[in-house]
Amino acid sequence: MIERDRKGGAAWARFAFPTWWRYDVLRGLDYLRRAGIAPDERVAEAIELVASKRDGDGRWSLEIRHPGRMPVETDEGAGRPSRWNTLRALRVLRHFVTLVAAASAR
Repeated sequence: MIERDRKGGAAWARFAFPTWWRYDVLRGLDYLRRAGIAPDERVAEAIELVASKRDGDGRWSLEIRHPGRMPVETDEGAGRPSRWNTLRALRVLRHFVTLVAAASAR
């Protein structure tokens, strides 16, 4: 279900940075993280998607680069490891895994 956006594409499942005005799964989970939302079954598929995109070196790639002018380049380009996507993915996974573990301990 998450692989398809309303237009029938998969852009919503590809991680970008900066996202500018666009939205993707990682950005959505990061919003939930910053809001302190506890995970439930509705975000499980999205969390699995983020975890599945981790490469062998423990990093996440810049999967798509949206048009826009960056004053300073932050990554090496689409298809290459992205320090910003990696940071966001690690924050999201740590948040949700920590909350699930805390809930299980009760």
